[in-house]
Amino acid sequence: ASILNCASNVARQELEDGKDVTCKCFVNLAGRYRVPEIHDPLSKFGEEQRAEMMKKGFFEITSAWGDGRIFKVTKEDLDAYKLQSVADTPKVLVHLRKDSSVRVLTIHGHQDEVVSVQNAFRFDEEIANHSLHVIKQANHNFNGIKYLDEMVEQIVTFYKSVYNET
Repeated sequence: ASILNCASNVARQELEDGKDVTCKCFVNLAGRYRVPEIHDPLSKFGEEQRAEMMKKGFFEITSAWGDGRIFKVTKEDLDAYKLQSVADTPKVLVHLRKDSSVRVLTIHGHQDEVVSVQNAFRFDEEIANHSLHVIKQANHNFNGIKYLDEMVEQIVTFYKSVYNET
């Protein structure tokens, strides 16, 4: 789930529990901006996969990275994905477009082949109080720990600026 979905789920649960929800900021690491015109993985599953799911309760897909991994996709997986992409992200984005008091930092790898860096640029356009840091040579997993120091430095600097610490 993207950070926006996680933030939305936490806020919704706290509201249901009667708690005051005040979020000053959050960090988005390589998050997907879920809108159909950018990326909708559900659109690539066809009738064959749906028929297999009806028969066996799941279907399998092979990793697009050519590493031989096979993933089992269940109806529950697809339902959960639909709920995240359709319900939560737009609600959070509408709030963040209006509420410039909530600050967001997005860190994204320019070489990300899982979630295109264009998603980060879209967040930057859509969120009122947004900071963007693109790591030129990083992939989706930020090349393991290769860029860990840079990421930590960005996050610490961001939090210090949010909480007015020097």
